[in-house]
Amino acid sequence: MVGRFHYHNYARLLWEQGALRRIYYSHRFDRRILPAGADSEVNLWRKEYLLRLHAKLLGDRAPWMIPRYIALWEAGVLRRWEHADLWHVLLHGAAPRILDRARREGSRTLGEPVNAHPRDIERLLKEEEERLGLPKRTYFRKEWRNILEEVDRSDYLLASSRWVRRSFAAHGYPEERILTCPYGVDLARFRPTPAAERDDIFRVLCVGQICPRKGQVDLLEAWKRLQLPQAELLLLGVIDQGMTPVLRQYAGRFRYLGCCPSEQVASFYAPASVFVLPSIEDGFSVVCGEAMASGLPVITTENNGAADLIEPGINGYVVPIRSPEKIAEALETLYRKPDLRRAMGENALRKARECLGWDRYVRLLMARYAEVLGVTPRETGGAVGAEVQRGEV
Repeated sequence: MVGRFHYHNYARLLWEQGALRRIYYSHRFDRRILPAGADSEVNLWRKEYLLRLHAKLLGDRAPWMIPRYIALWEAGVLRRWEHADLWHVLLHGAAPRILDRARREGSRTLGEPVNAHPRDIERLLKEEEERLGLPKRTYFRKEWRNILEEVDRSDYLLASSRWVRRSFAAHGYPEERILTCPYGVDLARFRPTPAAERDDIFRVLCVGQICPRKGQVDLLEAWKRLQLPQAELLLLGVIDQGMTPVLRQYAGRFRYLGCCPSEQVASFYAPASVFVLPSIEDGFSVVCGEAMASGLPVITTENNGAADLIEPGINGYVVPIRSPEKIAEALETLYRKPDLRRAMGENALRKARECLGWDRYVRLLMARYAEVLGVTPRETGGAVGAEVQRGEV
C-alpha cells in the first residue's frame, strides 16, 4: 500500500515547536502539510506525477526511469535550498548530492533508513525467491547503491527499531551513532470497536502489499493447517504480480479485500479478532501499531521492527521468520481462548496509547536532534531542514 508515510503525521507538530525550518517532499500538487501561509514546505510534485505516468505507460519497464526521477528530485531540492544547522533526510537513494552540500556547508546530517541494510534485504529476498520458486529479480539497483552512499554521508542514523539498528551496525556503521525513534500512530483515527458491535466470527487480518517481503505465504500455510470453523482470513493490499501463482495454491482459503487509500484503512481493523504480519523484512511496519491502537493482539516476526512493541503472551506474539507452525500455534491459542484474546487486545490498546502518539514521537525526535547538534532540546528551534519523499508502508 503506497501512502503518505510517517512524516505527514509529525511535520506540523515539529513546525509548531519552532524546530522545522523547511520540509521538502513530493506529493499531489494540491497537498499541504503545514497551515496555509506557512512558507516552510516545498512540494516537488512533478516527480510524483511523472513516476505515475511512466508506470502507467511502461508497466514493468518503468524502473529504468528511476535514476531520472532521483536526479529530478535532487535538482528540485538544490534549486530551493536553504541552509540549516541539521538536515534530517529519509534515505531512499535520492539525496547523495543533498547530503554532500549540507556537509560542505557545515551542517550536521541525520539519515533515516526506512528498512534494514540493503545487503540484508537483498539476501532475504533472494532466499524468498528460491523458497517460493519465483523468477529471480535484480534487487541491488542504483537507488540501493545510492542509499549506501547516503549512509556514508550521514553523521548519525535515525533507526525506527532495534532490527534496523542491528542491521546497519552489523555492516559496519558505528552503533553509538545510530539513534532509535519508533514511529507513531494517529490515535484519533485508530480506535477499538465496541464489543457489542462484534460478531462470533474469528477473523484474522493482514494488511500490507502481498509480496515476498511481507511473508503472507507463511500466514496462508498456517491457516491451511488450522482449518478452523467459524473463522476467516482477510488479506488487504496490492498484489505483487509475481505472487499471483503462489496465491492460486491457497484459493478459497482467504478473502481478498483489495487495496485502499491509507485514509480508509482504519475501517478494516474493526471486524478483526487478531492481526498478523509475518514479515521477512520490515523496518517498522506501522500497520502493527494501527492494529494495536484498534485493540487487536498482534502476531509478527523478529525481522519486523514493530516487534519492539510486542510483549509476548501479553499483547501479541513474536515468531521467527518463515515459521508457519509458530503462527498456527499462536492463532490456535487465541482462537481457543477468547478471554485471553480480549485481554491481549486490551493490553495492545494500552501499549499503543502509552507509546505511539505522534506528540510523544516529536518529543523523542527533538531529543534526538539535540543529541546530534550537541545542545539541549529547547535550543533546536528553527534549526532543522528535512528532506523526505513518499514511501511504502
